[in-house]
Order: sequence, then C-alpha cells, then structure tokens
Amino acid sequence: MARPGDAKAKPSGGDAPGNDGGPRDAGPPGGGGGPAVVARVPRPEAGDWAWIAALLCLVALGWCAGTGRWTAAAWNTPTAYLDGYYADVVSTFAVMRAAGDGHFAPLAWKNVPELGAPFDGDWNDWPSIEELPYLLLGLLGRLFGPFAGLNLALLAGHLLAAATFFIVARALACTRPWALVGGLAYGLAPFIFAQSPHHITVAWAWHVPLFLLVWRWAATADGLAFGSPRFAWAVGIAVLAGLQNVYYTNVLCQLTLLGAGVLAVRQGSFAPLRPALAVVAAAAAAFALMNIDTWTYHAVNGGNPGAVVREYKWLEIYGLKLVDLVVPPPSHRSGILAALAAAHRAAAPLQDEGSYLGLVGLAALALLVGTAVLAVVRDRADDIPLEAWLVLWIVLCFSTGGLNAIVGAAGFTLFRTGCRYSVVILAVALLYAARRASDRDRRARAAGRDGTASLAVAGLLALVVFFDQVPRTPAPEQTAALARQVASDRAFVARMEAALPAGAMVFQLPIIPFPEAPHPGVPAYDHFRPYVHGGRLRYSFGSIKGRVRDGWQLELGQVPLEKAVAEIEARGFAAIYLNRNGFPDKGQQIVGKLRELGFTRPAIESDLGDLVCIPLAKG
Repeated sequence: MARPGDAKAKPSGGDAPGNDGGPRDAGPPGGGGGPAVVARVPRPEAGDWAWIAALLCLVALGWCAGTGRWTAAAWNTPTAYLDGYYADVVSTFAVMRAAGDGHFAPLAWKNVPELGAPFDGDWNDWPSIEELPYLLLGLLGRLFGPFAGLNLALLAGHLLAAATFFIVARALACTRPWALVGGLAYGLAPFIFAQSPHHITVAWAWHVPLFLLVWRWAATADGLAFGSPRFAWAVGIAVLAGLQNVYYTNVLCQLTLLGAGVLAVRQGSFAPLRPALAVVAAAAAAFALMNIDTWTYHAVNGGNPGAVVREYKWLEIYGLKLVDLVVPPPSHRSGILAALAAAHRAAAPLQDEGSYLGLVGLAALALLVGTAVLAVVRDRADDIPLEAWLVLWIVLCFSTGGLNAIVGAAGFTLFRTGCRYSVVILAVALLYAARRASDRDRRARAAGRDGTASLAVAGLLALVVFFDQVPRTPAPEQTAALARQVASDRAFVARMEAALPAGAMVFQLPIIPFPEAPHPGVPAYDHFRPYVHGGRLRYSFGSIKGRVRDGWQLELGQVPLEKAVAEIEARGFAAIYLNRNGFPDKGQQIVGKLRELGFTRPAIESDLGDLVCIPLAKG
C-alpha cells in the first residue's frame, strides 16, 4: 500500500476538484512516488466548462484539418468509401439505413425487407451489442443523410473522448492545463483516426478514461464501498461499457477484478472482491441485455454455427505489438516519418489497426515505465504506479502470442484484435503523466514559483499533438474521387429504380455470403452499395450466412449459367446486377450469355463502369 503519510495528501488551491462526500483514499497499490490520488467521482467545477469548451474547439479544428471537412460538399462526402481495407464502412452505412428505417430496433429481432431477397435480410444470427449507438447513427442518417450523418458521428467521437478525458483528469486531481493537454492528445488519438470511419464503434473509445476511476477505486481500500457515490458511478460506468463495443467491456472487467483481487490478497479478505464483482455483473447484465434478441431468436429458430467464424490466426495477425505503438501512420504530416511508416507496413508480416500512441503518448508511457523501473531498482515495490500494473497486464494478455492467444488456442477467439487495446494504454499513460505534471506544478506553487514555464511546456506539447497526431489533409483529388464514386452509385441506383417496378428484386453477382466473406476484387460488403443509395428495390445480398433457406444462392454457382438464370427468374427476380470487378473478364461473358438467352433490354450502367444491371425481360 502507499506510504502512511500519503493518505493526508490532497490537492491545494482553487484548482482542485470538489469532494464527493465519500471516504478518502488510503492510496491504491503503487503511488509512483507522488502523493496518493484522491480519485473522486467526476464532477466538473464551474471554472472547468470554459476549459472544456476551448478543448472541444481545438479538437474540432484538428478533426476538420485532418479530414479536410471545411465545406458543405466535403461534409456530404464520406472520408472513405470503397478504398480497400476501409471499404467496411459500406456496412456501417447499411446499418445506419436499416436503423433509420426502423429495422434495427434495440432488443428486437432484426429483419431488413430490402435485403436477402426473395426472403428478407435476416440479421439475427450476428450479435449486435452496439444497438443504441447504431440507433443514434440511424437518426443522424435520416436527419443529415448517411455521409454527413456519419461524419458528424465521427467528430462527436473525438469530442466526447477529449471531454471525458478532461473530466476524469480533474477527478484525479489534475490541474486544468494538463487535463487539457491530455484531453487534446486523447481526443485526437491516432487510434481514433485510424478506426474511422470503417470501425466507428471501435473508434468510439470516449468512455475508456472513465475506466481508470473504476480500476483505481477497485484497487483502493473502501474505494468501492457498497452504497457509496463511487460504487454507484462504477456501476453506471460498467453499464455504459456493456452497451457498447465488447472489447472495451472486456478490459474493464478484467482489470477491475485484477485490482480488487490483488487488494484482497494483500488484506487477506474477500471483501474487496464483492463490490468489484457487482461492477462486473452490471457490465455483464448490460451485455446480456444487448444480446436478448440474438438469444431469443436462437431459442425459437435454433442456432447457426456457420454465421460467425473467427479463425485463430487473426489473434496473431491482429495482436498487440509494441513496435506498432512507436511506428507512426503513413498519413503522418512529416514526409520522413510517413516514408518510414510505409516501409514498415510493407515489411511487417502482421497487421495493425492504428496502435501509434503519438509522441506525447509515448513520452507519457516512457515516464510511467521509467517510474516503475526506478521503483524496482530501488526495491520499493509499493512505489510502482498502479497504472504500470494495468499496462503490464494489457501487454501480457493481448500481445501477439499472449494470454489472449492461449485462450484463443482453446477455442475462444472473440477478441481477435488485441491491437485495439493500444488506446487503453494511451489513456492510462496520458492520465498518469497529467497527474504527475500537476503534482509538480503544485509543488512549484507551494515553493513560491509561478507556473509560466509549465504553461509554456503545456502549450508546446499541444502544438506537438497537432503536428504529430492530426493526419495530413486529404488531397483535393482524393476527396473528388470519393465524390465521383458516390455520385456514380447514386445515379446508377436512380436509373435502376426508374427502369424497374417498385419492390422488384435484383439478384447480385458475384454471389457473396454475408458477413466477412470478400470475393476477389469485391470487398465483403460492396453489395450494400445500392441499398445505401436507394429505397424502392430489393436485393439478394445481405442475409446472414448459415441458414438453410439461403443456401440456394451458393448452389447456383455449381450449375450452368442457363439453369442458374432460370432459377433466378423462377424465384421472381426482375434483374441481374453485376459488379464487374468480381470477374476476370469484367462480366462480359455473363452479359453476353444473357443477351443470347434473349434478355436484350438496354443494360443499366454506372457512370464509372464498375456496375451493370441487366433487366430479365425479353424483347
């Protein structure tokens, strides 16, 4: 435990957060050589709001600069669309459309009538924990359109991350300038940029800083006492986590139990584990609530083991790697660093999802690691910061070949992307550094020195964040290319809807199972494009694989084209849609054969020539 004298330490001056009326910390295991942290419930003071407003303006400026979203036309253009790895964003637009149309209601079964023709798009076999966030996305899509709506949601994720970090930093007794610098570094985290827009529920890591409060309370004597304000907050944070991406719920539960378990061993009592288990149970209950629709659907219709297949290899490919914390993204503003990053990406056999911590984050992590190493060298284990133990557990568990991989080798492969926990390391390191810098400032003021030098350093670090973490603005031709692709798809769907009767069914080629089954030349969710842009037709793609009723589509690939077309006609389809990129000959053989079969109505072509629709009408 922390040294006895630490229990009396508290922030001085009007810059300290107010008391929550709960018990004062006796100090968690590991104080890092500074005073014990009075981890209070988040309660911003009146003077904090002007700082939060300034922080949000800075983050919004950074996001607009990094994405080039300065005009109305740019806001109505997605930041990514059909570009390789980022093409997964098309599935986000599809879920937004379904949610906006009322087909993605929380807790209810999810069937999309415009998809999975001749049946409907059965989405019930794929657990969808983030139903409330997607409901918000659906609302934004209806109000502003899918592209502006998603851009607003992306910006909101950055803003919430920054504001939450600031509020948590203040609850951990950080001074306002250092809470702002940390909030800026977290709100403009390279990880959040890297996950946007294709993995928006992963990019929404805004609630992760709140976990630091729970972990500190769990590791502190009486920090999670039943009935205390802190316990109520911890339960609320756990429920909030359980309603969002399960990766973050997982790490919240693990480290809450770890901290409470260590404290229980030290005290020789199970008492610290009881409130920690209650917090974990709250997260599990929220997680279970979000799975009610899937579980009830399986209870009525039976399971579908073919729906979700997560191979073990992905745990190694996407595991956390320390080198990726250091290597910047290829979009870095420095040409030298961008070139180094591109060379590393080309040579690295394993993939990364944006683990770079940024120069400020790396400096914070170095401070944390250095403090822990110094405590070990001095044989003062109690001075190892709690944050160091948190980071150590994340590294041991989620690194490539770590504990998570061992569990995966036994068959549990849900958490295949361990590199996503780099954002948790970033939050932990930044909060620790902000706390240490704030302690230093308070000691300087107590010694009669002003804070000019500290403010200058904080301002310099803010500039470093902007240069280092905000990506290069996309080239105008890049944004223009995205706009042309969107316009081409929109016009193509309008032509299909004008040529075909309302409610007509369109069979899509190549045949692609849904989800996570890309076809050579065609990303996994590319067939959602016409659904995103239109509302009058029905499409064959988009029902979760594994159910018997949808097996007929895959069987078509095993029969001659004439027989396949006859089956498609017999099921009532009015047209065949081809993505030319899915065929070595760009679909010319299929189009020619359809002409030979008598389907001579004019073909509907996209402006960019990548899509074609052949009406199944003769003469």
